[in-house]
Parts: sequence; C-alpha cells; structure tokens
Amino acid sequence: MRRDGKSSTPLWFVLLAVTLVQAISTFSSLTLAATAPVVSAKIGVPVEFIGFQIALVYAGASLISAVSGFLLRRWGPGRMSQISLVMCGIGAALMAVPSVAVIAFGSLFMGFGYGMTNPSGAELLMRITPKRRRNIVYSIKQTGIPLGGMLAGAIAPSATEGFGWQAAPLIGAMSCILLAFLLQPWRKGWDTERDPNARIDSTAFVAMTMIWRLPALRWMGLAGFNYAFIQLAISAFAVTILVTEAQLSLIAAGAVLAAVQAAGIVGRLTWGWFADRWGIGDQLLIVMGLLNVIGALVMIRISPDWPIWAIYVFFVSFAASAYGWTGIFMTSTVNRAPPAYSGTVVGGIGVPVYAGVIFGTAALSLLADVMGSVSNAFIIVAILAALGTAALAWARHISEPSE
Repeated sequence: MRRDGKSSTPLWFVLLAVTLVQAISTFSSLTLAATAPVVSAKIGVPVEFIGFQIALVYAGASLISAVSGFLLRRWGPGRMSQISLVMCGIGAALMAVPSVAVIAFGSLFMGFGYGMTNPSGAELLMRITPKRRRNIVYSIKQTGIPLGGMLAGAIAPSATEGFGWQAAPLIGAMSCILLAFLLQPWRKGWDTERDPNARIDSTAFVAMTMIWRLPALRWMGLAGFNYAFIQLAISAFAVTILVTEAQLSLIAAGAVLAAVQAAGIVGRLTWGWFADRWGIGDQLLIVMGLLNVIGALVMIRISPDWPIWAIYVFFVSFAASAYGWTGIFMTSTVNRAPPAYSGTVVGGIGVPVYAGVIFGTAALSLLADVMGSVSNAFIIVAILAALGTAALAWARHISEPSE
C-alpha cells in the first residue's frame, strides 16, 4: 500500500482477483438451480421450490450487506474477500447434504459470504480506478456473476449426470476454498487501512443510513430491487422453463443457460464501454429497463413449438439487458457516495438489491402453480421492470452524480 492510501497492486490484477471472487461464489450458489429438476426429484420437493433455495442465499446476502461498513472497517477488503469465499465454500458443502433443512441452512450461510463480495470488491477498485474508467472496470468486475452462472450451466448438469447431484455443489465448495488460499499473499497489502479494534456499535449500520439519507440513492435502491428480481428470475428459472415448458433435455437446457451467462458477460462489457465512451450510464440503465419489459412479456409465450435457434436468440437477447446493468449501476452508486464510503454505500445498496432477489424467486415459485407455469409468472417480471425503469429515471431527475 502506498502512502497515499492507494494499493500498489496493478489495477488489472486487483480487477482479476475480485472478478474471480465474484465468479466462483456465484457458481457455487447456482449449482442447485442449474440442476433443479434432478435435485427436486432426489430430495422430494417440487421443482419450482428451487426458487426458495436461491431466496435463502440472497436473504443471507441482504442481512450481511447491512453491516458491510463495519466489516470493511474491522477486517479490510482483502480479508473480507477471503472470509466470503470460505463461507460460500462451507455453504456449498452443506448444500450437498440430502436434507431440505441442511440445504436451507447451507444456502443461508452461503448468502452471508456472497453478500461480502460486492462491498469488498468495490472498495478495492475504488482506490485505484480513474473515474473516467469506472463503468467499464466495474462492468468487468460484475461479469463474474454471469461467468459464474455460465460455469454452473456448463459444469453442473454434466457433473450431475456423471457423478450424482451432489457433485456440483462439492465442486463449488472446493473452488471457493482454493481461491481463498490463493489470495493470501496480497491480503496484508490490501488491508493496511483496517481497524482491528473496531467493534459493533451504532455506526455498524451506516451503510443503510447513507442510502436512506440521500434521495437519489433511495430511488436507486428501489430500481436495484426490481432489476435484481429480473436478473435472478432468468438465472434461477431458465433451466426449469426450458425443461418443463420448452421440453429440452437437461443438458440442452444447461447449454442455453451457459449461452445466457455468456451473453450477460458480453452485455456488461458492451454497455460499460458505451457508458464510459459517451458518458451516458444513467440513460443506458433506463434503456435496459425498457428492453427487460419486452423480454419478460415475450417469455410468457415460450412453448415446445419454438425452434432451438429461436430459443437461443431470445434468451441471449434478454440476458444482454437483464444482466448488463450491474456494473453501470454500481458506478452510479459509487459516484453518488460520499468520499471514502464507496464500499459502504455499495453494501448498503445491496440490501434492497438482494431483497429483490429474495422476493422475486419466492414470488415466482409461489405464482407458478397459481398461474399455470413459471413462464406465465413473468408478467410480474414485466411489471417490476417497468417500475424499476421509472425509479431510475426519477433518481436521475432529482440528482446528478457528485463530481
């Protein structure tokens, strides 16, 4: 760490490290969703209820995000990244136990780790990223989420067919623990500003108070709730929709899911580049919201009559907008944060964002039976996409990002 407080580690290396943390933790959290039809049959629950497993992951993430300011102050972003990986690894291992109760606890525990990844990564990158490059840098970092989903779609179904449903979460667990150890040589240099004597007090929840105090961030939190709902609706239910409604095989559905995640990566990089090139990040977030409304309405019409090429074109196009928002959204959040509180504010905004996932997956799971299918429940996704777009438009209207 240099005397000016900035990390001496090159930006490209820090970016690689935090992206890998995001990718491996996401992969481990989605291993059951990527094999939902098989897992549901083995443990004896309806396939739609895989949404509750995802909801538990994000419930843990939302809870831990509320105290992200304290965690960063106490341990620093480097150690916090390692702790997040270890907790995700333990959670994934518990998810391999053939018990609904243990899987539920493991999912919640994994969520505690998963919720630490964004604040720690944002803090490390904020220190060394020029403002003019934030959209693309944070977009690259956020490609870890679709990359993790792509790994889940590519690895989990094959591992399940070859070795049983428990193989995929165990692979995720081992990957998390290995990466945590690999980060150790850089941990001390990244955590020189931490306060090892910090204790839980009234300032522990400063992340949430900042979001509530700043009107633009309040509206962005509402938008993040809705946009996260949309993204995880695709991640959590794509395989289920493709197998049960489009009548694809598990392997074929996993291939589509992998393509969806790849499209998410390309989308994030493309949107992020345009945002930095033209300085239109907030406007692009609104455009993506409108595209999400269209995608959700089309999803309702999916059927076995669709040719495979049409399925790929639709899911890839939808993913480009539904996944493309997070890097630009994080940049807009950081730009509005008070100085030296970037990681804290990113943690605070994570509470409503993760809440959108919790509500979304649970709501779609419950509505699937009532509305006849998971795809029919995407009318709710369309409505929330419209509301999220309106919230972002209002946030931009009432406050421009601070310089």
